[in-house]
Amino acid sequence: MHYELSYCSIKRLCALRRSDSHDKYAPLSSSDGIGCQIFLNIHLVSGQSCSCSSLIIPVHVDVLIPKDPADSFGGLKSNASDLRRLNETYDVFGVLCRPNTAPPGNPDAIQLLVHGFTYTNQYWSPPIEEFRNYSYTAFACDRGLSSLAIDLVGVGLSSRPTNASDVQYATNAAVLSQLARHLKTVPILPRIQPFKKVIAIGHSAGSATLTYGAIAEGRQSPFDGLILTGNLNIPPGTLPGLPGVMSARDDTPLRWGGLDPDYITTNNRSLFYPANPTCFSPRMLTFDAFTKDVGPISSQLQGSVTTLASEYSGPVAKVAGSEDQGFCAAEKCVDVAALYAREHVFWPEAQIFEVVVAQGSGHDLNLDFFAKGPFNTFVRLVEQFAGL
Repeated sequence: MHYELSYCSIKRLCALRRSDSHDKYAPLSSSDGIGCQIFLNIHLVSGQSCSCSSLIIPVHVDVLIPKDPADSFGGLKSNASDLRRLNETYDVFGVLCRPNTAPPGNPDAIQLLVHGFTYTNQYWSPPIEEFRNYSYTAFACDRGLSSLAIDLVGVGLSSRPTNASDVQYATNAAVLSQLARHLKTVPILPRIQPFKKVIAIGHSAGSATLTYGAIAEGRQSPFDGLILTGNLNIPPGTLPGLPGVMSARDDTPLRWGGLDPDYITTNNRSLFYPANPTCFSPRMLTFDAFTKDVGPISSQLQGSVTTLASEYSGPVAKVAGSEDQGFCAAEKCVDVAALYAREHVFWPEAQIFEVVVAQGSGHDLNLDFFAKGPFNTFVRLVEQFAGL
C-alpha cells in the first residue's frame, strides 16, 4: 500500500501545553542485558494529557563492529578478520511520556523514538514556543499512546565513548534492540507494567540504525513494527552531501573541544528543511542550530544501509517529505507507486509494507509547518501495527 498526504493549512494554530515540574530519584531493578540496577533521575512533567519522566538506562552490548568505520555496509558483509568485538555498558538517556487517561488508549504498546544525525531526543518534542506545537510526543499522548524518546550512544545525555569509532550502526542497533527487549520484560518505572508491543519510529540516521538492526536480527528482532522516516534507499553517490560538516571540536571548541575529532556536526542546517523558506519558521531554524549535537563520522561514511532486510517479518512503513532536499531531490518522490516498488524490494518478508509521501514536508518532518500531517500518519501506523 502507499499513501500521499495533502498539504496542511499553515494558518491552523496548535495550542502549546505549559506545565510544572519537579525532580526525584528512584531505583529500578533490571535484567536482559540492561545492567543490575537502574537509577532514575526523574523529571516529571504533567500536562492536560501527558506525564513525562527523564531517565537513565544502563544498556550492555556485546557486538562485532568493523575495524574500519568507513566500511560502507557497517560490517554486514565483512569477514571476521575485519571486525572487532565491542563489549561495553552504556548509559542511555530517555524521556518516557505516558497519557494521563486511565487507561491509556493502547496500554500494551509503546513507541521507541529514535532521532537522526546531530539531533537528540528533543527532535520529538522541541521546547520552542510559537503558534503551533511541534511535539510529536504530546500529539501521541493526546491520542493515548506512550513513547520513549532516547539519545543514541555518543549523543546528548547518553554515554559518549572516548573513541568515536566505537559508535557505529552496529553499536546503536544493539542498544535499541536491548531497550526494546527491556520494555517488554521489565517495568520501566514503578507501577508501569512491561509492554507487549514495541513500535519503533526512526528519523534519518535513526531509521538507518533500525534498518541495520532488522537486517542483523531478522525474525529475532524484538520490534513489532518499524516506521522509518527521512531515509530511503537510493543509489550510492546520489545523495547530496550535508553542507558544513566538520569536526565538532573545531565547530564549537568551548563545548566540544575535548572530543575525538571523529565526532562531527554541521554548521548549516538548511538541507533539513524545505527549500521554500515560507514552509518553516526562522525561529525553528535558529533553535535547531543552537541545540544541534554531534554524531560519529561512521554515520556518514557508512551511509544509508542498502542491504536487504530479507528476514525481518514485522510490518514496515517508510515516510518521506516531498520537499526533502536530499532523498526526494530531482522529483524522486513524485511517483509514489514507483517509490513504493523501489523500497519494497528491500523488505521482501515484511508483514505489511507502506510508503507515505508527506506533501510539503522537508527532511525534518517534525519541524516545519506541515508537521501535523506526518504526526497523524505516525499515529495511524502505530495503532495499525500494534493491533496486528
